[in-house]
Amino acid sequence: MKKRSLLKIVGIVLAVIMTLFSAAGCDSKNSAQTQVITNLDEKVGNEAAAQDKERPGDEAGPEQGGAGEEEGRREAGDRELAANESNRSDDSGVSTGGGETGSGSRGGGEGDVKVIGGVAYKGYKGPVQGEVKYKEGTPAGENARSYKASGDIESPYKVDLIVTRDFGHQKMFARTVGLVRDEVGMEVMFRNLDIQTAYGGGFVNAINGLESGYTFFTGKDRKKLDWFYWVNGILAPVGIAEYRPQPGDVIWWDYHDWSVTMFIPAVIGSYPQPFKNGFWGKNPGTVVMYTPEYREEAGRLKQSLEAGGVRQVDTAPYDPEVLKAPKKYYILLGLWDELAAGSEIIRDINTRNKLVGVYVKFEGGELKALDFKGNTVSSHNRAGAVYAYGSSIGSLNPVWVVTGTDDEGLRLALHTLIDDPGALKEHFGAVVTKDGVINVPYLN
Repeated sequence: MKKRSLLKIVGIVLAVIMTLFSAAGCDSKNSAQTQVITNLDEKVGNEAAAQDKERPGDEAGPEQGGAGEEEGRREAGDRELAANESNRSDDSGVSTGGGETGSGSRGGGEGDVKVIGGVAYKGYKGPVQGEVKYKEGTPAGENARSYKASGDIESPYKVDLIVTRDFGHQKMFARTVGLVRDEVGMEVMFRNLDIQTAYGGGFVNAINGLESGYTFFTGKDRKKLDWFYWVNGILAPVGIAEYRPQPGDVIWWDYHDWSVTMFIPAVIGSYPQPFKNGFWGKNPGTVVMYTPEYREEAGRLKQSLEAGGVRQVDTAPYDPEVLKAPKKYYILLGLWDELAAGSEIIRDINTRNKLVGVYVKFEGGELKALDFKGNTVSSHNRAGAVYAYGSSIGSLNPVWVVTGTDDEGLRLALHTLIDDPGALKEHFGAVVTKDGVINVPYLN
């Protein structure tokens, strides 16, 4: 009898121990699923802190800090992004405003963490669009308190957010910021910039107090000054309240006069975009097309693009026919006279220039750098140019042109693209001379 009682007691004890071990295993599994994930390792964190220390505060004026991540930081982000993607459940999602299907919150560490689809976002307070009503009217500064930036988040997903004015000549903001997977771009704006909307919330009317000169004005007070944005160097065909940024995107806003050029379909200042990420997650591939004497140089450009993370790059002899309806991203490499001789499109763009968002003109053996009204500001005998154009309004496959008045000029432009691409940052187009790189269009 005593033996049976003893065995019963031992059995109960073993059952309790097994239950405790099972619970501990579940806790460990759940803990792994909701671990705070960022792509800020110790080295990157120190670099980011140093950069923030160098940046002036918002009240001190326009930001002068660099835009974009260094390649090591991007590689770390890509590795963690791949790991996180494998953990995302198929039925997870985010609503139009950055909703929280399958989400949860927890405290701990340095701040609250919200988990959405198995991915943790530190400092994320939920979607703003639709939750906060923004007063629409002018002056934008009168209701500044209602649209203050809510603050950036820590996330495994990143985008570069750039804000400039006057065709990229003055930088206002440039940082790599956190992204919630599948949220709309307006959410990124609300967290990092002071935004005022118009037309019911889908139109960005003011950024950091600089407001449209057109929306809420009439008569002689109305001016054609507004905000425009590009994703990876491509003018977005949808509003930022509809566009869903992809990790690694470069979102660039610029405030400028549109009295002459209403739309500028493509800009070069986000290089190596769009060749690296494409647009809205779709990348048709890149082809470097060269005139006969620049075959070797085309190969060098291909190698440089691949080293910069571009995965689909080919080279091919120059074929003007494909420019009529481009299905890929094309980079044309050759002397301007030779490119123009075989293409009516290239000649037409040279003539229309400012009307289609191109601010260089080849004429009489010279390269002319233009202002935004199409006036010649400077002329150069031996110079190169890097510019982009869209085959049509709304086209997502821009054509880039790397060219020059002569061999020396072309090589100056190519050297800049391959060996000093940072010199093209936030440039709409570029004229390259032995004295440096000129951002075109000029201002009056």
